[in-house]
Parts: sequence; structure tokens; C-alpha cells
Amino acid sequence: MRRYIPSSTALKCFEASVRHLSFTKAAEELHLTQSAVSRQIRNLEEFLSRDLFIRLNKRLVLTGTGAAYYKEVVPLLDGMENACLKMLHREDEKTTLTISALPTLASYWLMPLLAEFQLEHPQFQIKVRSLDDAAKIDPENIDIILHYGGDHWPRAISHQLIREHVIAVSSPELLSRIGDNAIGEWRVEDVTQFPFLHLSSRMNAWPDWMVSQGLESGSFAGASFAHFHMLLEAAKHGMGIAILPTILAERSLNTGELVAPFGKAVSTPHEYLLSYPVDKADLEQVVIFRDWLLAKRNELFCTH
Repeated sequence: MRRYIPSSTALKCFEASVRHLSFTKAAEELHLTQSAVSRQIRNLEEFLSRDLFIRLNKRLVLTGTGAAYYKEVVPLLDGMENACLKMLHREDEKTTLTISALPTLASYWLMPLLAEFQLEHPQFQIKVRSLDDAAKIDPENIDIILHYGGDHWPRAISHQLIREHVIAVSSPELLSRIGDNAIGEWRVEDVTQFPFLHLSSRMNAWPDWMVSQGLESGSFAGASFAHFHMLLEAAKHGMGIAILPTILAERSLNTGELVAPFGKAVSTPHEYLLSYPVDKADLEQVVIFRDWLLAKRNELFCTH
């Protein structure tokens, strides 16, 4: 059945002419001539059997019919444009890899690796989303999650990325404010001279660390933070000493923004996992990324 619809060019000319109340300005916007726009408007008026504009010398006035038609047409043009934009940016399920990761893990550990992965596998379009709660993950829109152990994804296959190790870290500036010891001269028991920093969801981190070092627990008063990246930045800016997973602190330790003068890293009962839905286990991008990241893990953590 033939639809009673004017040409899209005529509608675009009409919409632009209403906004500018000028055929000349509409023509400039649409990269057409003024006569071409005027002709499209005449064709539209003939199609509708209605006058849409009144031409008054150099002025253009919209008729009541034109105003009513404009209100009807604009939402339709917007809808057509949105539909086209969605199709242009539509993700190809065969080439898109959507990863959801803990924000700090993504920022401080995953990003450098993703750059390397993208160079090796340019055929995949990578999307990274923030993971705040693994239990709320939508398996329809996520291919892989990188998360903290314990938040196991229902109906998912999980692989251990790394057992967690934590380390007490400080900024060099904080050490120099508290004492004049060289980095290697600080003892484990010297931590009690410093303000403590806490992750609000892991208030037992300092007591557990003290036990692992054979020290007696005492007062651990100090600032607390909601996320690891906040805790990391607070430590870098000299607010106090923090207990951080080595996987998150490594880059800052390598750059010298943080130092670890109070002993080696200690293990915890926790782990970081790579998980994906059972029904996506055979997807090419999932298989390739899983195998690549697990191999990379073996390279990075072979000494742990």
C-alpha cells in the first residue's frame, strides 16, 4: 500500500524554514539553494492543499495550519533521526565485547592490559562498564565481569584471576613528616606512629594485618573511604597509611607515588574472579578474552 507521505527533503526544508522563518537561512543550513528550498515548500503546500507560510516581501510568516503541521512533524522527524542513529551505532553481537569491572580494578589494573588486548585483537569493539554490585548484573548486556570473590554470578562460569595480597602503603612525604628514617629503616611496629586510613567496607583490614605481622591490635582511629580509589588517592596525598590490594597499589608503587616500608605483602582469604554467563561460554570474543587475560595473569603473577 502506498503511503501518503511527502518527501523527506520537503519535510526537512519545512522544519528548517519554520525555525529560521527564512528560506535563505534554511538553505544555508541544508546546503541547498534558496530557490530549491522555496520549491520544496511549494511542493509540500500543493501536496497538503494548504498554505504553510505567508510571504510578505522579505518576511516569512507561518500560518496557523503551518504551525499545527510543524507540531506534528517535528516529533516524527526526531523519531526518524533517532532510529537512524541507533542503527548507525548498533553493536554487532559478534564483534562487541562488553566487560563490567570494579571501578578501581578497571582504572588501575585493567586499562593498560586492555590497550594491549585491543592492539592484538582490533576486530573487537570493547565496552567497559562500572561494576558496583555483581548481583545486579544483567547477563543480557554483559559478556564478562571482573569482580571480587564472594559475589559469584548466578548461572555463570568463574575463573580465579588472582588470590588477593595486601600491603601497607604510604606516601614518601608522610614518611618524611613523621621521621627521618630511610625507606629500609622503618620497622613493622612503626606503623603505630602514623594515622590509619580505612575502607569503610573493610574495617577489619588493619586488625587482620596486625595479626599477620605478629603485632597486638590497638586503636585504629582514622579516616575511612567508600571506595578503593578514594583510599588510594588519600594515601598518595599523605593522609595516612592504607592497606591496599597489591593489584591496585602496584602502579603507584612502581612510580614512587607510594612506598611500602612496613614489610612484604600478605595473603588474604579473598580472590578476584573473571566470570561470564553459561550461555555465552562459546562466544568467540568471550573465549579469546578469557584465554588472553588468564594467560596474562600467569605472566604477571607467576611470582605470587
